[in-house]
Amino acid sequence: MLGFDDAAIFLKVAREGSFIAAARALGLPTSSVSRRVAALEARLKVQLLRRTTRAVGLTDDGRAFVDRCAAAIDEIEAAAKGFDTSEARLTGRLTVTAPHHVCNEEFAPNLLAFAAGHPDLVMDLRLTNGAPDLIEEGIDVAFQLAPLPEGRHVARKLWSSPYMICASRDFVDRHPETRRLDHPRRLCPLPAILTPPIRNWRFVHAGGETYAMAPRTLGASVDDLSMGALAARQGLGVAYLPRGLAGRFPDLVELTFGDWRVEDRELYALYPATRQLSPKVRAVIDHALSTRAAHQSRPAA
Repeated sequence: MLGFDDAAIFLKVAREGSFIAAARALGLPTSSVSRRVAALEARLKVQLLRRTTRAVGLTDDGRAFVDRCAAAIDEIEAAAKGFDTSEARLTGRLTVTAPHHVCNEEFAPNLLAFAAGHPDLVMDLRLTNGAPDLIEEGIDVAFQLAPLPEGRHVARKLWSSPYMICASRDFVDRHPETRRLDHPRRLCPLPAILTPPIRNWRFVHAGGETYAMAPRTLGASVDDLSMGALAARQGLGVAYLPRGLAGRFPDLVELTFGDWRVEDRELYALYPATRQLSPKVRAVIDHALSTRAAHQSRPAA
């Protein structure tokens, strides 16, 4: 059986970058830390660390192990400490990134309200449709929609975001076949609006089967979902958009596909795997979840 302590010790070495620094942080002899990590490698039958005379680095297997176990270990350690982030005094700078559409009129104000509730905390909120390097750019937490980029991060799933396929009424009039689509593949000949980095449009059948398609005919390409909605309203093609965004425009028509529906996309919170889950990162993630739950529980107007 894999020991939690050995995995936690390995994670500390990975985050500190050396056995000496990890041993100092853990209050253990360096020889004990080295021995415990070696025992873990023997148990897993893989090399997790690349050792040199001055420092240690992660192997590919080690990086994959960090990505998989860091979130679980952080959660267990946080529970063991028993701290309540709602009562914690949060200080310093908190650097957060999120796509433009995610930071809509509800989400971004809630993040700023979180900062207002912690006057010693400086919120650095950056809107980007790209996939920032959390380590290189000093990002504490990134809110991103799947598919997630590769990298040294821990991903925590937050909630699902419903999507739809839509087009302008004028486009539907010019392409009457869009009124009787029985399968998503029928979209292939139609001009499509791409919103990079999203390349594939995913669908799910009532029976559980899934289908992914990459649009073949380019009508327009914009790297912002709001601009994608504008391109659709201009009749440049069919678009794959968040339902909440497309629903704001009555001139956009939803396309249907019989027993097929557009698959939801998942929103995640990402933080660097090589850093300890800090109270302020944990607190802002918990705040996002709690405000989302409160919003959904409110009765419709």
